[in-house]
Amino acid sequence: MKNIVLVGFTGVGKTTVGRRVAAKLKIDFYDTDEAICRCEKTPAHVLLQKKGPKYFEGAQRFAVSTLAQNDGCLISTGGDTVTDAFNLSVLQENGILFWLRADSQTVYQNTRHSISRRPELKNASLSDIAAMMDARKPFYEKAHVVVDVNHNDIDGVADEIIRQYKELTK
Repeated sequence: MKNIVLVGFTGVGKTTVGRRVAAKLKIDFYDTDEAICRCEKTPAHVLLQKKGPKYFEGAQRFAVSTLAQNDGCLISTGGDTVTDAFNLSVLQENGILFWLRADSQTVYQNTRHSISRRPELKNASLSDIAAMMDARKPFYEKAHVVVDVNHNDIDGVADEIIRQYKELTK
């Protein structure tokens, strides 16, 4: 059974929605950032700051390649996970990728109280966020399914992912 893989910019709700989808389908839930935190015994954003992007990239690749070996689970990825061709390829092998797409206003609203966990957004204006999202858009567009999260509640997004997943795995 293929995995459900959630991709998208930081703050679009991948972890929150992922937990809901996994609970509704009664499948295992994994988060790449949480996996990195467990292995490294430090939060992903702290690891990135302390050990640098090259080290973090290796930790992220390890988490992705380990989690992607599962069957029929849900994997929530970090906002930049699929910008790495290795990660994208590994996740596509046994997964259906769902891009949780939001606009910059939604991301700003969702992240404004969690900047300490999202250092890339520190002091970022709405236009800065839009520019970062545009830069990652070509990677997210490689997903199999796009689910718009603007103005949709968690259950609505979760139900849409489940509907599309069941349709694609018939």
